[in-house]
Amino acid sequence: MTTPAEIPADLAAALADRYTLRSVLGRGGMATVYLADDRKHYRAVALKVLLPGLAAYLGAERFLKEIQIAARLTHPHILALHDSGEAGGFLYYVMPYIEGGSLRQQLEGPPRRALSEAQALAIAEPVADALTYAHRMGVLHRDIKPENILFLQGHPIVADFGIAKAVSTAGGANLTRTGFPIGTPGYMSPEQAAGLTDLDERTDVYGLAVVIYEMLVGDVPGRWPTEDAVRAGRFLEAPASHRTRLTSLGPVIESALVRGLAIRHDQRTATTAELMDELSRSAAPRRRYDQDEVQEIVKRATELEASKKTASGALTIGGVESLAGQIGVPAELVRQAADSMQPAYTAPGALPPNLVNHWVAGPTEFLFERVVAGELPEAEYTTIVEEIRRVMHNAGLVSQFGRSFSWTTVRGPGIRRELEVAVTVRRGQTRITVAESMGQTIGAVFGGIGGGMGGGGMGPIIGVGVGALHLAGLAVAVMVPAWIGVTYLTARTVYRRISGKRRRELEHLANRLAVLTQDLVDYPQRLKS
Repeated sequence: MTTPAEIPADLAAALADRYTLRSVLGRGGMATVYLADDRKHYRAVALKVLLPGLAAYLGAERFLKEIQIAARLTHPHILALHDSGEAGGFLYYVMPYIEGGSLRQQLEGPPRRALSEAQALAIAEPVADALTYAHRMGVLHRDIKPENILFLQGHPIVADFGIAKAVSTAGGANLTRTGFPIGTPGYMSPEQAAGLTDLDERTDVYGLAVVIYEMLVGDVPGRWPTEDAVRAGRFLEAPASHRTRLTSLGPVIESALVRGLAIRHDQRTATTAELMDELSRSAAPRRRYDQDEVQEIVKRATELEASKKTASGALTIGGVESLAGQIGVPAELVRQAADSMQPAYTAPGALPPNLVNHWVAGPTEFLFERVVAGELPEAEYTTIVEEIRRVMHNAGLVSQFGRSFSWTTVRGPGIRRELEVAVTVRRGQTRITVAESMGQTIGAVFGGIGGGMGGGGMGPIIGVGVGALHLAGLAVAVMVPAWIGVTYLTARTVYRRISGKRRRELEHLANRLAVLTQDLVDYPQRLKS
């Protein structure tokens, strides 16, 4: 019988009494895979032979002892281990030959392609089930990748289960120094790539998350997600081609993948079952929301996100998208709502028309704007935020939208202010806008005085009517005669004083921020001169 030239003659001879080697199916960093005939059982098998250098380092006894653990795994989505042994100095193990090909072949085509969400999850679910079973049995795979996911009559089967563990355990902590990697670059967890041996199921969570990412996006992630990315639930440094696809998938999928790929072991999704639970939420029917509802969702989501402790105290639109996505709001609507929440710009220090209400003897809204020549460095955003907090004595909520950010007051007991400071950097300028709605203050002044001075129910009505709804003068005039005149005049006097003080305070804040921003813009230039 003629042996193909690609098959070593000494290997073929060593196995001849039990297996006939037909061809090479593939080569990897630890082994070569051959298509072979099982002469005893008359069936085709896949026979893997460890590379000679690795086999010599491990030794037959240690390797075969460890591989027995993988042989005991019995699961419908785990490829069984038929046999293992040593022959002529070669270490090998035998598995069924699966003709359906691998996930790698499906992804690379031709043409290379990404799978739909439904297709990817249909493949990932059985793989996750197999991993969950093995983890309960105390076995990690350590080398989850598309090449090790095969298809038997269309059903995913995980191959090489426990082989990496057998090699790693038999080889000891110094194995990686021999030049034989345990795992596959791009699919190994950070802790596995670092050579750590005390691994748990989260190393397989990482590998599965990479495979799912590749199925959905068409490529593996370029970088490990940073801690900021994990907090935001968003791949902050994804290439443009990846970003387009990730955005189309929605924030539920993206957030789940970010957690599954977290660089820090303790921030990563704990189990493969949990990873699939998070991903499966995206399959639920999505309710659609109109723009008014989206505005309210963005507002509430921002407040929820701000309640979390973060290193910088700043928020990103990705965090809001992630929260909104949990109830099915598409990312594009969140961004449209965020854009519309930015205040309109007017001339510096000017008030937009119809903001002065003569019935309350003062403005219902303040708006001050300052424009600084030069672009505020992003590294100095926190300096501006801290100055706002110092001047206003309020921690506030901070949101960042691209190169713009805003600060708004945090409401609480005794705090009725609706103040927002927006900073926009673009086209060689930094625009600072200080805006405050006086609706809550008007409601407190007119409603409070009316109730306290015997105005009965009319005080609160006027407070709500003028403060919250900004009723036109005619509507207010209809209610005023029913109210005690002195109460109304007293409220006007109080509000005039409050609004005057507020105007001076906000104008001072706008001026102070403009001066500080100019200093921060000019500072790098002064260093160069």
